[in-house]
Parts: sequence; C-alpha cells; structure tokens
Amino acid sequence: MFLKLTGKMKKSALPVLAVAFAFAFFSCSNDDGADYDYESNNAVVNFTLGSNVLSFDTSFAYDNSLLVGADNSAYSPALARFAFALAFDCYDTAKVSLKTSSKNPSSSYDNTALYSNFGFEDAEYVELSSSDYLADTRDLTNAVFAHKTVDSGDKKYQIFTVAVQGSSGMDQWFSNFDVGDFSDAATTKTYATLSATHSVAAAVAAGNTDQASVQAESISNYTTLASSFATEHKGFALASLRLKEKFEAYVAEHEVSGSEKIVLLTGHSRGAAIANILGKVYEDDSGWTSFAYGFATPRTTTASNASEYKTIFNIVNTDDLVTELPLKNWGFTRYGTDKAASISSTYLSEWKKTLPLASAYVSANGEDTSYLNGVASGRTDLYKLEDASAVQSNTFNLTFDTEAEANTMLSYLNGYGFGIAAYDPYSTFSVVENDGKYTLSATFRPQFFLNTLVMSICLASSDTTAATKFVTTMCGGYSLLHKRALFTMSQKITGFAYSHSAPCYSILADNLE
Repeated sequence: MFLKLTGKMKKSALPVLAVAFAFAFFSCSNDDGADYDYESNNAVVNFTLGSNVLSFDTSFAYDNSLLVGADNSAYSPALARFAFALAFDCYDTAKVSLKTSSKNPSSSYDNTALYSNFGFEDAEYVELSSSDYLADTRDLTNAVFAHKTVDSGDKKYQIFTVAVQGSSGMDQWFSNFDVGDFSDAATTKTYATLSATHSVAAAVAAGNTDQASVQAESISNYTTLASSFATEHKGFALASLRLKEKFEAYVAEHEVSGSEKIVLLTGHSRGAAIANILGKVYEDDSGWTSFAYGFATPRTTTASNASEYKTIFNIVNTDDLVTELPLKNWGFTRYGTDKAASISSTYLSEWKKTLPLASAYVSANGEDTSYLNGVASGRTDLYKLEDASAVQSNTFNLTFDTEAEANTMLSYLNGYGFGIAAYDPYSTFSVVENDGKYTLSATFRPQFFLNTLVMSICLASSDTTAATKFVTTMCGGYSLLHKRALFTMSQKITGFAYSHSAPCYSILADNLE
C-alpha cells in the first residue's frame, strides 16, 4: 500500500474533489526496444472538480508484460493500478506531470500527454457531440485512445488503450438514469415511442428502417440496441456503440498489418459502465485479446450470463451508492467479476490519512433501497403510465387558490431551462379545478421521478433562485413515497461524492488482490 496523507481540503456545498496524485513508473519498452526507467521518477497529477484540493501519494509500475502474453482472465493488481491512472487522467480537469520528463502537458489540462511516457503513440481525445446525432443526443461520452507496437520474438503485438470519461453535464446524468427497455415488442413500443428522442429506436424495433435511415449515424447502432443489446442499460449501451464506431475508425487508421491486437478498457463511474459493455463486446470478438478494468462501475445489464465473462473486472467500493444503481431488484447486474471491499469497514484508517474531513465520509453500504424499489418494480414499469403493482398513485399535485396562480406555476415549470421540457416524454400536466381550488396535476411514468432525482443531484450545489425554486416545487408535488425517496437520496448526495471519489479507488486498486 503506497498511500499517505499530503493533502488539504476546502469546504464545498457538494463535495466534489480536486485531487493531486504522485506516481512512480518503471520498466516500459516501446516498439524499438528502447528502455524507459521510471523507478525513481515521481509524477504529479492534478485532478480538479469544484474548489476542493486533495493530495496523496501512490505508486504503480507499468510493463508491456502486463498485457502482452498475460492471462486476461486473472485479476492483476498491477494492471488495476495502471488502469486507475488512465481512468482518472482522462477527465477534462486532470493533468499528469512527470517531474523529470520533457513530455509533460502544458499549464492547461491535457489528458493525452501521459501516454508518450509509456511508449504509446497518437493519443487522441475523442468527444461524441450532440450535433452529430439527430436522436438520443444525451447518450454521449468522451474518451482517450492510444496505441503502441511491441515486438516479442517472432510475434508483433499492437496494444490499444481506451480510457472512458465519467459523466459530463446534466444530459449525461439523464442518460445514466434512462435504462430503457427492449425486452419485447410491447414494452419496446411503450418505451421507444414516448418522444422524438426515441423515435429511431422505435422505428427499428418495429421493423421500419426508413425513418431511421435518415439519421446522421449508422442504423446498425439501433439495430444492435433493439436486438443483441436488448438487455443492456440503454443510456450506457448507445454511448458504447457510438464510441465503438470511433474506436474502430481509430484502429483502422493505426493498425499494423500482421500484429495481434490487445485492448485495455478502463473508466470511472459512467466511463466504467461503458468500458464494462465494451469489455463484453471485445471478449466476444476473437480478433482481440481484451482486458477491462472499471472503477465504481454502475450496473449495466440484465443479461443472465453476465457473470460468465472472465476478462472484465469491476473495482467496487461497496459504500458507493453509484455501484448500487440501477437496482438489483430491477434485474440489473454487471458483466464480469466484482473485486469489492468497503472503505468504511476495511480501509477507513487509510481514508483518514487521505482526507482531513474524514468525518464527512458517507457510506451507502447496506443501505435500504426499498424507497426506490417502490417507484417501479422493474425496468419495464419505469416507462408505463400506470402500474398497479408498483406505486398506486403516480401523481403530482400542487394546489393553488386561484386558476391564475396555477397557470403561472405551469408556465414557470414549462419555461424553466431544465424543466418539464426535459421530462416531456414521461408526464402529462394539467390544471384542474376542485371545490374552488386549482390543482396543478401530473400523471407521470416513474421515469419522470428519476429525472427529478437527476435534477436534485445536478443542482445540489447551486444556490440560484431559479434552480432552488424548481427543485423545491417539483419535489413538493410528489406523493409521500416519492418524497421519502427524494429525502433519503438528498441525505446521500452531500456525502456520496466521497465514497465515489478517486482516493477510495486508489486505496482499493492498491489493496485488492
């Protein structure tokens, strides 16, 4: 274990972390056989989110033998530590600087400069842009690709890395909670026809490709989504398919003829979910030798054979609420093998060495999630307008003395930038008169509630009057069960960033075997 305290932290409304890391590197060879000795070469990595600043030391070693000729079905602590560095370095706000290297990034953040220190070439930051797609424009991600060629006797290997970024912006948070449902024709229609954002998937599921063919992206993504990816979390799966298209184009540009292809897939949070699904894709592809290491991996699939995948490893802090979503009771799991431990139960002393505000650590370990189970009994029910087996009254009601007041609030909710427009596929609002009072009422699908949950998470650190008014208004209209769910989640929001953060996963990468 190489962790020691060197950090200071400032207070913040939503604990998001700014982290500085120190790394030691050694024994890396590039394709021309030149040796790079980094055994005593420390590096500093600045990882900034919000105003918090944290520093701690860690060490890891990289060598081509971690990937070339290695057993990809055996968990490698050394590879996990290397993957950890790539997973957190790929965030837009990260910068890794080797103290004695001339290959460091400039003063601005550069999430590609690290790779050349290990002999990797053509490191490229890839962004999926909403302007490239006419539908499902929230299902996006960013990543870093790199590659290197290794000669080993009479064989030549080409190693590719794919480091996938975690959630960036509210749209990707909405995607995190849009699990989708393509389990059968009836539920596919219920889900896919809710709005124009799902119209392409609806067309493909119905066997009508004319509508889909006019889209800017390949129809094959939607064909896959409605068939072999039907069990996957839709928001993660479509982002995975889109990123796969980008990666395959990158491989085609840089592939060395006659080489055996190896890929290391990694990421944190949403990035880990996408790496998890891509890990399944490339384990199934005989043309690749794949290694997938995810950190804080959410659940990604309802596939019954998910545990049969042997080259995918999920490093999980069991205190981390993110790793509990989507719910197990909704049928969700992860591909591959979980390597899991509780920071609060096993490594809290290490955590206290890392964070001055150790008392702020919040654990979701053993948390009763029945308040979310009650919202829907499964992924299909999330998209049904009425479901007698789940919440009896999926209603939203705010009462006013005058019709004008009710209509003013309706206009406000409709006009707010992150308001009902974002919820439109999942609800029907109206103003109803009852005994001289006027009620702003909505009948909503449970997904509507999950979107409010996203709103509360993303706006938790905001003091703006509009944001506060919006969240307060929306939460005030829900039934008692939903209010309890939101309250319970709000208690977690102020602390879950700690259990989800880089220091936790550095500790786990250093200690899990």
